[in-house]
Amino acid sequence: MLPPLDYLKGWVFMKICTLASSSSGNCTLVSQGSTHILIDAGISLRRITASLRQFGISPDELQGVLITHEHSDHISGIKMLVKYHKIPVLAPLGVAEALCGTLPEARDAITWFQAGTEFVLGEIAVRSFLTPHDTPESVGYRFDTDRSSLVFATDIGCVTQTILDAALGAHMAVIEANHDIRMLKCGSYPMYLKRRILSERGHLSNDDSGRLAVRLAASGTRKIVLAHLSRENNTPRLAYDTVGGALQRQGAAVGGDIELETAPPDCMGRVYIV
Repeated sequence: MLPPLDYLKGWVFMKICTLASSSSGNCTLVSQGSTHILIDAGISLRRITASLRQFGISPDELQGVLITHEHSDHISGIKMLVKYHKIPVLAPLGVAEALCGTLPEARDAITWFQAGTEFVLGEIAVRSFLTPHDTPESVGYRFDTDRSSLVFATDIGCVTQTILDAALGAHMAVIEANHDIRMLKCGSYPMYLKRRILSERGHLSNDDSGRLAVRLAASGTRKIVLAHLSRENNTPRLAYDTVGGALQRQGAAVGGDIELETAPPDCMGRVYIV
């Protein structure tokens, strides 16, 4: 198990960048000073290495890869990443057990923790929290330094009190806006898949994401990135307009009070400083 949270050092700002965010692959970089963490590794080692190079970072400088759950679009790059680099892969116990079965080659690199506990990686305090998704266990993450905070919550079928307890008050949030409900219902997906996505263990709709964004903004969040958008059942414009409209109806000025953007699916997004 990982050591418990005791104290936190550091003074520089936290930087966040999505390297990929879609059902084809997910990977996000969180950095503070010399501390660099990946959330998921669902893209190739080649893409991870090329993206990190733009920050002047090599994979060997990563403090770890935090896994949200074991779906392939979140773990497909792990096998090669740990084959060529000594990087710890950190996951809650249930996810870690699934990873050991799926990726026995990575077994020695995997470190487990109990979902809901806090620990420190370098200069960043990390807290995991349970999320509802169609896997035996799934988590989101909150990152805190002495001056800023980030919450990361995608692949969630609904917004639970556990998610709110972790997310409210964060300076920045990366949250899911997976689908437009009408597009999904009228689209070509088979009925079983539509039901799965719409369920409380599926994915968050634009409307639900808007309601979450309103709660976040009321708690002090000032930067929101919409992530894991479906190519088939959503568009960046629809997601932005739906969530932005919900914020504006509650009196939040998008582009003023709140910075709102969508994460690109297959390439690096903007670098956010929090």
